Amino acid sequence: MIKFITDRGLVINKRDFGEADRYITVFTENFGKIVFLLKGIRKSKKRELNSIDTLSLSNFNFYKKGENYIVSSFTGMESYGNIKSDLNKLEISLYFVAWLNSILVENNRKKSLYKIVLKSLEFLNNNENKKKNYILMGYFLSYLIRDEGLNISNGEGYNFSFEKSKFITEDEKYILKVSKSEKSLVEKFINNRAKEIDDEIETLDDIKRVIFLFERYLNFHLGIDIKLKNYIMEG
Repeated sequence: MIKFITDRGLVINKRDFGEADRYITVFTENFGKIVFLLKGIRKSKKRELNSIDTLSLSNFNFYKKGENYIVSSFTGMESYGNIKSDLNKLEISLYFVAWLNSILVENNRKKSLYKIVLKSLEFLNNNENKKKNYILMGYFLSYLIRDEGLNISNGEGYNFSFEKSKFITEDEKYILKVSKSEKSLVEKFINNRAKEIDDEIETLDDIKRVIFLFERYLNFHLGIDIKLKNYIMEG
């Protein structure tokens, strides 16, 4: 007897297979990252294909057959139209998705991260302030750092050591020199005080520099290579 399971999730990747099938990678609420098989979906005219497109939140009814999780039905819940119609917002969202595809492990439940991802996309979908969208990126990366069990400590000086995970005064191989304002931003993000970041005071360049620091830090410790400049056209 087939056991059907229902869960909602965000589509973070897709790959066509054969003449009509498609694999989609979904970050689900209760089961984490799952790769679903949709049989015959590319020849179907009755189903809403945008509900299984990347950056779509949908409800899935599925079952396991052999090594595959097969979707029997799905219903679209949120398509994030404002994100997909705005190039800069879309670039930021695809940057988030790249991290999820690289970090998430299949069938490893991540409910807290799942909630953060949906809240981040909801904010991005409704916000028109460019600087706040970059603050959101800093917040998202700092959350990933904590969620991966990494810990950045304050330390002395303005040389951030990727190897030691703290600020130091010495000049070593794997460091990034930061300004006083950039160091202050790092501390606010890492200590989960992003709400204290003043959109009127902090400069966009400082925020971008901190995003670059978090990005390099995650890449260094997780052995991956994700770069914002590959997703944001303006660099």
